[in-house]
Amino acid sequence: MTKLKDHTDVDGIGTVATPGESTDSSSRTFPEFPEFTKGQKTYTAAVAFIAWSLAVYDIVSFGNMLPAIQDEFGWSTTTASYVATLVSVGSLAVAFVVGPIVDFLGRRLALFVTTAGAALSSGLAGLAIGPISLVLYRSLSGFGQSEQAVNACYLNEVFHAKRRGFFMALVQAGWPVGVMISALMGLSFEGRIGWRGVFVIGSLPLVIILILRIWLKESPFFLKVQYVRKLRAAGDAAGAETAAQHYGLDMKNDRKNTYAALFTPALRKHTIAIGVVFFLKAVADSQLANLATTVLVKGKGINLNTALWTVFAANILAFIAFMVFGWLGDRIGRRETGIACQVLAAAPAAYLLFVADSVVAVMISYSLMLFFTQGTAAVLYAYVGESYPTRVRGTGVAYVAITGPIGFIVGPLMYAMLQSAGFNPAQAALSAVSACVLSALVLLAAKRIPPGQDLIGAAH
Repeated sequence: MTKLKDHTDVDGIGTVATPGESTDSSSRTFPEFPEFTKGQKTYTAAVAFIAWSLAVYDIVSFGNMLPAIQDEFGWSTTTASYVATLVSVGSLAVAFVVGPIVDFLGRRLALFVTTAGAALSSGLAGLAIGPISLVLYRSLSGFGQSEQAVNACYLNEVFHAKRRGFFMALVQAGWPVGVMISALMGLSFEGRIGWRGVFVIGSLPLVIILILRIWLKESPFFLKVQYVRKLRAAGDAAGAETAAQHYGLDMKNDRKNTYAALFTPALRKHTIAIGVVFFLKAVADSQLANLATTVLVKGKGINLNTALWTVFAANILAFIAFMVFGWLGDRIGRRETGIACQVLAAAPAAYLLFVADSVVAVMISYSLMLFFTQGTAAVLYAYVGESYPTRVRGTGVAYVAITGPIGFIVGPLMYAMLQSAGFNPAQAALSAVSACVLSALVLLAAKRIPPGQDLIGAAH
């Protein structure tokens, strides 16, 4: 217990003063919540990386296995498309509840919920008997999709400001790892154990991760917010306000509806901007990355095997991109890095669609495009997590984890509509290039956070 004098820097670097605070106005003491040790940080990052990789494996496997599911149930292409769309909508509805869990029940509990949900989704999918059961089971994958959002909130509060971006990018690099695991599992085992076996196998490692998460500690930031809320709930409003000042917390607009809190005057412009950014980025990614084989095979005339190897090799480069741009974001700012990456991604994408006419040119331009689009992903979640006050940090990252998937629904629909209107695959994918540039422009409207700033200063 310490007397109220200074605000401890969230990264343990120094002290941070809150504007208007009187350092000698009270002799009350408050509990201190120490930051994680080096070993605890390493363990937390390792568990988060493996869990996210496995969650991605589960998410991507559904798309990879959909043709096999369609064949077993005898669905038409239209029925399969409806099922995929309903799964996307259902997973969004599930993901919507994660934000309040993170901000009111805790980061640690949210990690348990998301991992358990992903394991259930994967395991139950192997037992599906028709479209309704499959949609219900796969809707639980919304918990797995929210892994990244919970990690962005939790890890922002764990790592030091000067290296936060690199370590978070390392964890987020689980995306290309999960994609590659899914591709290898599909190629190696789908013919032997069927699509049901692929899902059941995917649930087993998630159960192990669920056990490993027992030893994770709660974020000291959430413990501070929880303490302030307990004082307020006990009727000690003055004590709650003084404690919030002591911890450097912005609790002025704390409310039960955390999504509504994102749109209060102080946060509204920033919230709208990053929501649009994630939507536009998803529109672009859904066409340039998720529809890669379609664009490469039908748009560029490359055989399917070459296209698959191109995607696989590009994801190795994408892993490197997470490391490079996570490091760069720590030095020049994550918002600025994201803007640069989105603009730079548009150039090789346009070259790929309208100029590249050889296998080598296609592979190079596609790999560069993915390198920069993944570079954006390497910094944006860390940026969003540090841009919101602790009381709504979880809801802020959960919010963009919802607006992004909406873009993943709209992107393919836009792509299909443009082709129906008479555009060829390459011309239709030009909408993705435009979305890349637009997302960079909109990101300019979001809050600027100087590189290396501590979490309290960034959130304010």
